[in-house]
Amino acid sequence: MSIKIKHLAATAVAGALVSVAHAQSSVTLYGTLDESVQFTNSEKTAGGKAGPAWALANSANNTTVWGIKGSEDLGGGTHAIFDLESQFGINNGASSISGYMFSRQSWVGLKDDRWGTLTLGKQYTSVTDYLCPVSAYCTFGGNTSAHVYDNDTVGGSYTVSNAVKYESPLIGGWHFGGMYAFSNAAGQFQNNRLVSVGTGYDHGPVHVAAAYMSATNPASANAAGAVNSNMGYAIAASDQTVLGAGARFDIGGGTAGLLYTHSTYLSLASGNLLGVSAGEDLRFDNYSAYGHYPLTHALSLGAGYTLTTEHLSGATSATLHNQQVTMEVDYDLSRRTLLYTEAAYQHVSGGNGLSLSYAEITDTGIPSGTNSQTQVSVGVRHSF
Repeated sequence: MSIKIKHLAATAVAGALVSVAHAQSSVTLYGTLDESVQFTNSEKTAGGKAGPAWALANSANNTTVWGIKGSEDLGGGTHAIFDLESQFGINNGASSISGYMFSRQSWVGLKDDRWGTLTLGKQYTSVTDYLCPVSAYCTFGGNTSAHVYDNDTVGGSYTVSNAVKYESPLIGGWHFGGMYAFSNAAGQFQNNRLVSVGTGYDHGPVHVAAAYMSATNPASANAAGAVNSNMGYAIAASDQTVLGAGARFDIGGGTAGLLYTHSTYLSLASGNLLGVSAGEDLRFDNYSAYGHYPLTHALSLGAGYTLTTEHLSGATSATLHNQQVTMEVDYDLSRRTLLYTEAAYQHVSGGNGLSLSYAEITDTGIPSGTNSQTQVSVGVRHSF
């Protein structure tokens, strides 16, 4: 009897799985695993001392994630789609953001060939969607080449909760999109909400994009709102805006690009991770140029330069100039696996000893003990 019951149960489960597989056009398990041996010439400790550091580093090149995405054909050119994605560390297997099963993305929606795509849930902003593809970050450099503190979120340092996003189909090479993320607080419609829009043009070797984002009171105590401090949001402020534009050109087998972004943080919150006094205003202007070229079918070289001007105003007034050079050599072992060597040097001038005057390559997350910092990573990246 027991064997028969087990057989019937197995048959029922198999039948259910077949039904699910039939109804769902496709379900894909995907991810990126990135690990490297990393040397940083100067890292400041909690005690105020600084020195060189050797480490096994996760996500020096690309953020380590795993996810599940799917699409169901509803007929007539319409699909039901979803994406669930989580960030974690290979070093210890721990989730990068405690308490979040899917810390990067979790959304569901509909995609129509004629009318575009509508999605709801935790998602990237239009700034990341449109400007990352024309940046060094998405072209070759990954986390190491992100603008200082990822102040413009081009590198996708955080995603947004409670978001409704629309993306148009391609029309004559153009596409556009927008997002609104709710505060989800009764009687506080603007308390921690976010709006973003973007547009892009893709035709042959030319790719052009522009985007804008505005977050109202993202440092609010309303943790259920659009932005949460646990989501990688380092520069907590009462209001945040980002605007930018860039272009990428495919030249021969290589790529070259330019990107400008302007970020504004008004009335910094207490406890912000930059060590700046509460109530100050902070503005960033990022100017970057980059190139990536394949030397052989497997070997490629990338290089980028970014100048970031930081303006601090309020009780304290200062202007800083942050310059960073990034270089990377990649060797493709296969379509999904590559070996890389990445090096970055950053130098900050101005600041008169303020916390902002300490160099901090975005990938390290730890400021130098001086106004310069050098980092070298040798690692492997595998995608599935």
